[in-house]
Parts: sequence; C-alpha cells; structure tokens
Amino acid sequence: MSKTITIDINEYKPGMKVSEEILNNYGAVLVHKNTMLDKYTIHRLKLHGINSIKIYEDYEEIEVKDKNTTKVYEENINEFKSIIKDIGNGKKLDTLKVQNIVKELNDNFTSIYDIITHLNSNRGIDEYTYSHSLNVSLLCTLMGNWLELNQSQIRTLSYCGLLHDIGKSKIPPEILNKPGPLNAKEYEIMKKHSILGYNILKDNIAISKDIMLAVLMHHEREDGSGYPFGLKGDQIPLYAKITAIADIFDAMTSDRVYKKRETCFDVFEMFESDYLTKCDTSILLTFLKRIADYYIGSNVRLSDGSYGEIVFINQHQISRPIVKLEDESIIDLSKEKELIIEEVFS
Repeated sequence: MSKTITIDINEYKPGMKVSEEILNNYGAVLVHKNTMLDKYTIHRLKLHGINSIKIYEDYEEIEVKDKNTTKVYEENINEFKSIIKDIGNGKKLDTLKVQNIVKELNDNFTSIYDIITHLNSNRGIDEYTYSHSLNVSLLCTLMGNWLELNQSQIRTLSYCGLLHDIGKSKIPPEILNKPGPLNAKEYEIMKKHSILGYNILKDNIAISKDIMLAVLMHHEREDGSGYPFGLKGDQIPLYAKITAIADIFDAMTSDRVYKKRETCFDVFEMFESDYLTKCDTSILLTFLKRIADYYIGSNVRLSDGSYGEIVFINQHQISRPIVKLEDESIIDLSKEKELIIEEVFS
C-alpha cells in the first residue's frame, strides 16, 4: 500500500489521489476515498474551507488543459444525429463515427462536474433523442467508475449508453415525437425499439455481444415487469442493469415533448419509492449515494419559498437532505415532510 502524506491547501494538484474520505462541517462526504483530484474537485475543497487533506504519496501530476466541453458536446450531438438519420434512411451503422464519439466523450468529460453540467443544460425538445443518448453514455461511464469496474468495462458501458436507443431510428416520427402521452397501440410500437436496436447491431463485428444485449435488455426490470422478455434478476446482464438506471435518470431530469423535467431530488424520491425492486438494488443505491453527494453545497429553493444550501445527504432517505437556510437555521427534510425542493441551482 502506498504511503500517505498530509498536504496544505496550496499544494492541491490534479492527479493526486485522496487516501481517505473528505467531509464537510456537517459530516457529509465531499470527496470519496481514492478519488483523483481534478480542477473541479480542488475548487470544491477550497470552497468548503478544507485546508489540508491526506493523499497517497505516489501520484502522477496531470497537465490541466483548457477544454470547451460545450463545443465538444454540441459537435458530438450533431455527429450522432447524422448516424441516426443514416440508419433511418436504410444505411448501416457507421461504427467509426460511434467510436470517435465515445473517444471524444471519454477524453473531454473527465469529472462529474463536466457531466452533470451538461445533463442539466437546457436543450431543445426536438434534440432529446440525441442528447439523451450522449447523456446516458456519460452517466454509464460515471457509474462504471463508481462501481470500480475496469477501464475495458467502463469503455463498453460508454458504448451501451450511446447506442441503447439506436432502435428508435426505426420508430415512426409521429410516434417518437408525439406531443403527448402515447396510447396503448403506440406504446407497443415504441417498445419494439430495443429489439430493433439489437437487430441493427447484431451482424456488426465491431460491436460486442455485451453492447448488443444491453441495447436489447435495458428496459428489463429485476421484478420481471420490463420488456421485451420479462426477464428477472440474474437473467439481466450487468451492462443492461447499469444502462437502465442511467436511462431512467436522464429521461426523468430532461424536458420531453409532453412533460417538463423533474428536479434530481424528485427523481431520487421516485427511485426510492418505485424502483428499489425494479432496478438492481446494489447498483441503484451506489448510483444514488454518489450522485447525490455532488449536490452537497448546492443552493436550493424550497416549496415554502425559502432558500438554502444542501449541507448533508440522509443516507436512508437520499431524496430528503438537510438544508441550511439563509438565516442559518437547519431543516431536515426527512422530518419536514410538507416541504420539498422545487429548484436546484448550480
């Protein structure tokens, strides 16, 4: 095991790996053990007044490069849009373009800040199909890291997320872009997108079986309530389970043709109340705990019109954090049931 040393706030550098959890004044985890420092994490630590930390002595300093992630995101949405349109016109999947998109995302979106910023950005509703695929790819990458998968597995997850809805290129536009809920007949047609996606990929030697099965099974659920086969538990591959959670989270926190986005804490509550038996519990709880930690320090508006800062995540009710109000008083939303978070500010 590498030796650890304590360093001062002025010595924080990208590439250093923290050797223990770093907590705020309320005991909430700001940075998890073994996290590699980046520009965002260092800024966050300084913002919270963390004046010293413990790191592993052996580390490789990372060169910080200025990057325009918004430009990269927009360029790759346009690239993915061209892929979808080509498939809709009967052409084969351009795997080289897909590989380039995955590489661009992995090279440029290296911190949770980069990723969440673009998940929360306001996008045109007509762009949803394309931005959703990029977002799910980014979320899958995050989850792979949080689950401590190896780099090959994480890269596979990136492909799973990007291609999970590729079958929607074969769904009639009047159903895909309908400005309202689908009726029963339309929903049955929409549900075919997972099989259609699998069929697009199945003869492509550049796409692994793991990716194909994630595309096919990302709507399967642990309790057998999903589709297309009604599989349960261990019948569902790991990559499909991870892709499913990323898919649901981004769908619920995005503006759609027929509904406005939910706040992340509304979605956390939905996961806690409705999805603990539908998604893999271990994977889901890891995801919820790690992504909720990102919002520690975020400013929020509550349903009574008051404003405050999230200072602690309740591990047994992640959707109901502890908030410090502007007058310095503390509200535990797990006890103040009548209050909800109506808006989260970045």
